[in-house]
Amino acid sequence: MSKPDRIYPKWRKSIPVRVELDILRRAEQQIESCEHCTPDEAEIPFDYVLDTLTGCDPETTDYVLPKSGFCPRCREPLRTGFWRWYDSEDDGRKLFLLPGTLVTLKK
Repeated sequence: MSKPDRIYPKWRKSIPVRVELDILRRAEQQIESCEHCTPDEAEIPFDYVLDTLTGCDPETTDYVLPKSGFCPRCREPLRTGFWRWYDSEDDGRKLFLLPGTLVTLKK
């Protein structure tokens, strides 16, 4: 194993999964609020809700939504998250992370 392999983990290819509108609506129905309207309570990533409904592997799935989902309480858009490694000749390997919206689920 070379030194770069120890420093930078291998990139796993992600699988884009198109979420049908009915699945998106079912996900919205499970949500009580989001990080915009209840920042101290929201701690579950929106992707987790989609993972449970689709049965997809959370480590390799990137969700493609047909349109934005919305928080039922404040109507803010719900964002899915993703991360990517990218290589730069000047800076080496870097990680780009876009976290998904955190939500609170209904009891």
